[in-house]
Amino acid sequence: MLYTIVQDIPGRLRLRCGRSRITEVEAAGMTEALQAIRGVSHVRVAPANGSVLVIYAPHTDTARTQTLDYMDTLEQLALPQGSPHAETFLVSEDSGFYRDIANMALRRACLRTLLPPQLGAAITLARAVPFVIDGLRELLKRRFTVDVLDATAVAVSLIQRNYASAASIMFLLKISERMQQHVNARTRIALQESLLTRAETVWMVGKDGVDVEVQLSDLSIGDKVHVRSGQTIPVDGTVISGTASVNEASMTGEAVPIHKHKDATVFAGTVCENGSLVVRMDALAGASRMDQIVRLVEESAELKAGVQAKAEQLADSLVPASLAAFLATLGITRNLTLASSVLMVDFSCAIKLSTPVAVMSAMREASNQGAIVKGGKYLEALANADVIVFDKTGTLTTATPKVERIITLNDMNEHDALKLAACLEEHFPHSLARSIVQAAKDADVHHEDENHAEVEYVVAHGIVSKVGRKRVCLGSAHFVFDDEGIAKPKGLDEMLEREVPRASTVFLAVGKRLEAVLCIADPLRPEAASVLKQLRDIGMSHQVMLTGDSDNCAKSVAAELGIDEYHAQVLPEDKSRFVEDLKAAGHTVIMVGDGINDSPALAAANVSVALNDASDIARAVADVSVMDSSLESLITLRKLAVALMRRIHRDYRTIVGFNSSLIALGLTSVLPPTTAAYLHNASTVAITAANTRRLLPPASN
Repeated sequence: MLYTIVQDIPGRLRLRCGRSRITEVEAAGMTEALQAIRGVSHVRVAPANGSVLVIYAPHTDTARTQTLDYMDTLEQLALPQGSPHAETFLVSEDSGFYRDIANMALRRACLRTLLPPQLGAAITLARAVPFVIDGLRELLKRRFTVDVLDATAVAVSLIQRNYASAASIMFLLKISERMQQHVNARTRIALQESLLTRAETVWMVGKDGVDVEVQLSDLSIGDKVHVRSGQTIPVDGTVISGTASVNEASMTGEAVPIHKHKDATVFAGTVCENGSLVVRMDALAGASRMDQIVRLVEESAELKAGVQAKAEQLADSLVPASLAAFLATLGITRNLTLASSVLMVDFSCAIKLSTPVAVMSAMREASNQGAIVKGGKYLEALANADVIVFDKTGTLTTATPKVERIITLNDMNEHDALKLAACLEEHFPHSLARSIVQAAKDADVHHEDENHAEVEYVVAHGIVSKVGRKRVCLGSAHFVFDDEGIAKPKGLDEMLEREVPRASTVFLAVGKRLEAVLCIADPLRPEAASVLKQLRDIGMSHQVMLTGDSDNCAKSVAAELGIDEYHAQVLPEDKSRFVEDLKAAGHTVIMVGDGINDSPALAAANVSVALNDASDIARAVADVSVMDSSLESLITLRKLAVALMRRIHRDYRTIVGFNSSLIALGLTSVLPPTTAAYLHNASTVAITAANTRRLLPPASN
């Protein structure tokens, strides 16, 4: 492959292969191959101009030599192919944006300086036709929108034979439109990369009918995948056996679970809430699913911030007022030039363009900060929230609790109790389940040979299965002793409170007898106390903790973190009811949770947040998915949301003040209409461009 070296300094090598010689798929393949070279830390391949940037450890030339050797071996007609990542699309989008802006500016310069006036006027007339048609189309539908106002402004300039003014208006409108498209495209790309929840491993049904844990990337079309309660469906496919209720809210926006049975179609990223399915993989994981999620985020009016929707309504409502002012001025003065001063300056254009750009830019910044916000209205809720509700286990505590102790009763020993518990829990995503599976792995307890029947998961309570002919129950005290009727040994509560007062407990019963208690340490997140204090300092003073644990455990945690309101031994429906009660009292509520049992409360909150180590269903239900496991993201999100609202309100004041001044200067003949139009449109572009800037300063290292 032919290339030239355009930059070669220690640690940085830039090559140029020529425009349009590399596709996005080939750029991804080259990126993957170059990143595999030892010492290379970053690779960026730009399909638009064929640029290849390689950053490597500067203290060695090995990476540089191997990079050039690799490029020398490439054949132009047989370039490697890969799966494009978000960065590849971002490079392509950025290149296209800057190219389009440069082309618009170049055409504008040529139109003004190089072409004869008559030819320039003809081109301006031709370019004005789409604007006029759009305005007429809206008028025929009896809708007075910004398109009508733009068309009228262009038409008036043409009637006055002021072709330069018409060209300026159209140029600035096109710049604003392309800028909004660019911000929206970058946000869509970030959402495409991060919005979907995908498991790294899945349970594939082997040829002998036994479930085998494999990497998702190893699946092929036609493979069968076993999906159980609480798990995310990893592939697009067809149900070949089993029945289940599937939550497709992340795809369709519909909160009511859909009953799935044999021959039904399921989609990657949706969640199996109850039941069990065997799914035949029919397409590459998530391909069609991804498109639907992007359309949901782009098009759903429900996801718009209230302030954005109000801005659009306000913008459209101002159009008739501007037209009326134009006609009134024309009727009074009989001066088209003076009347056009009113027409050339309006409030609606700037409001309608700048606000959505501000919202989408904030969503993009959130994604850059590692948080996927599924709609602008959730940023508004984050800014306005006055109550934040936390689940305890896995949220305020670490998501990787450890089995601290196993208390056995009767004839069962610790090894057998851990083996049986891990065998049942390995199918479920909650943090307590993961701790039991990890404890078995650490103790070298092999539990892969499953000798139990189908596992039934009872949300927020426990697990039921059969081993041999005996019924096995694993779960909370309420589930084992109250729901299942297992006899509680005398003095058990006193012994547990004495021996393990801070531990969460999971009870294991075989037959009708309690055999073991697994005591799981639930340490607080190291940043929890600091984060709660900072949230209080930025307006989140009402903080609540909800937990299914005992009152003693909850009281201890609340005291350590400085939380003044907590509720213990809370069931999922109680959490949801508590959130609904807060909303009914006029509060705007943030709910932060991680488990299947938190999903009803997450769905009920004004805005819900799930951390990266939350269960699949919690992340699917949550309005904001944080890509790391630190509570500090909550501070960033709150500050970002508040800064966004501040920016939007500041824009309103600037737009109204500046454009009112332009109208006044135009009516008093201080400014000619052309100058007023230029300043108005220039200010719209400037405000829109300013709204693409970061809201928060870069994080200090």
